[in-house]
Formats: sequence, structure tokens, C-alpha cells
Amino acid sequence: MNQQHSVIVKEIITELESRDSFPPLSPTKEWSSTLTTRLENYSLGELFDGFAVTDSEFGNCVRSGLLLWNDALDSSHEIVQNIGTKTGNYWHAIMHRRESDYSNAKYWFGRVGKHPIYFQLLCYAQELSQTEQLEEYTKILESNDEWNPAQFVDWCQAATNSEDNKKTFLEQIQLKELQLLIDFSCKNALI
Repeated sequence: MNQQHSVIVKEIITELESRDSFPPLSPTKEWSSTLTTRLENYSLGELFDGFAVTDSEFGNCVRSGLLLWNDALDSSHEIVQNIGTKTGNYWHAIMHRRESDYSNAKYWFGRVGKHPIYFQLLCYAQELSQTEQLEEYTKILESNDEWNPAQFVDWCQAATNSEDNKKTFLEQIQLKELQLLIDFSCKNALI
């Protein structure tokens, strides 16, 4: 976890990490309506209590990301659709992927280009695929020298209605993606 998280952001992350399962690839409802309300009502100053937010777009990316982790897709979208940065586009793409609008997700990932968290995400996915002994994913991931978000969208689409270890594997990668992007957004909100 990023050392620059405010007390409130840390508390929210701890609450989200207490979920009984990984965030689903395509949620049908928010995990905690109470948490959604809290996140919607915090000002950026309150959310980052004790830290000076120097970039409000990144600050709002943090809020949008926390809402997305909470499966509050509409609330996340309300924020992120107005942020036209590379990171804002990334959050926008994840939101559309999670609402099962796969072609729109790919469009937004195309607007992201290469993102700074992609390398860490690829390394995590490569290691996890070996640990989980998922040969079909391992072969593809090992042959990639960079993260392929469109490929991940395809995998999520194919696994949406399954209940096997492949779906769990993809949910674990998605969670890591959310964590990495929240850390990146938080760091850049406070620079």
C-alpha cells in the first residue's frame, strides 16, 4: 500500500480488503451502499485528510477507483467520464469492462496507450499464472513483453459466466490492477 494514503483512504482500502471474495469481473450491485455514500459525500480535502491535493484530477481518480473497487460502477463513471487523462481513461476502461461493455472498454484502453502500471501488472499476472498452474494463460503471458489490456478484456468476457479457477485468477489480476492504479493515482494526486 502506498505510504502517501491518507488515514481515510487507508481505512477505506482496509474495508474493501475485508471482502469475503475478490471483486467480481461483472458486478450486479455495489458491495456496500454505505461506503458508496461516504465516498460520494467526501470532499477531496476530507478524503485526503492531512495531505495537500495538488492534482484534483488524480484525486478524483482515487475516488473513482475506490468506488469501482466497491462495485459502484455508475458512481465511478459519473466521476471518471469527465477526466480525459491517461489514468482517467484507464479507470473509464475498467468501469466499462466491469459493466460487460467490452467493446467500449477496448476503446478506452486504446485511449490509454501504455500506462506506467502495465509492467507491474504483467509481472504479477505472469507470476500468478505459474502459481495457479494455468498453462494456457502462462504461455500467453510469458510470450508478452508488455501488458495487453485488450487481451485481458477478452479473457474477462470469456470467463464472466464461469465459476472456475480461471475466473478467480482473472479476479485476482483485476484486484491487483485496482490496487496498483489507486496507488499510482494517489501518488500523483499528492505530488
